[in-house]
Amino acid sequence: MLCFPYEIGSAKSLPWGKDAFQKAGSYDAGKIVDDTLALLKTERSTLVRMETLRRAAIYIAQNQAKGADLLAKISWIAMDAEAAGKPSAEAWFNAGYLAATLRQNGCDVGWHVGTDKVVDGYAYIKKALALTPDDAAMQFGAALVAFEHDESAFKSHMQKALAGVEPGSDLAKSMETNHALGAQPIKELKAKFEVSDASKK
Repeated sequence: MLCFPYEIGSAKSLPWGKDAFQKAGSYDAGKIVDDTLALLKTERSTLVRMETLRRAAIYIAQNQAKGADLLAKISWIAMDAEAAGKPSAEAWFNAGYLAATLRQNGCDVGWHVGTDKVVDGYAYIKKALALTPDDAAMQFGAALVAFEHDESAFKSHMQKALAGVEPGSDLAKSMETNHALGAQPIKELKAKFEVSDASKK
């Protein structure tokens, strides 16, 4: 979730450098919470939101106060929508993916959010997928969260992600450049995870 950036083309995200961990030197990280919330509010692409949350987690590093503040606010957005009878897959995914990414980055916010199968955030992500099961990027994100924790869940999410990915898309490129998956072309990833082109709806 941290080591391999997601391909987002020219989409707007947090200011960044040239590699996976190169933060923008001119960026005021004191604005990270407000800037991240503003970007998530308008961005519909799951992959762009994943990259924004990845960058936010790296800017936050081990700052418990900032991590807790951002995670609490993003979680509240999901809970408020749920309470209003308008559950949001995007909001639940944002909260779950941030929780998992912060934890992977060593930022202990003081509590475990959406824990499932000992993975922070995974319960929230599963709730998001129950609302939008055909979101291939969301399935990819879920696979990365389950990676190293639940082999069966990881494989299941990857199969669904690969069944829905468009060759040459930003999502495809993000999969192909992820060394945790083997840095393989989509065709080879499909063979590895036993996904046929006929499985795509």
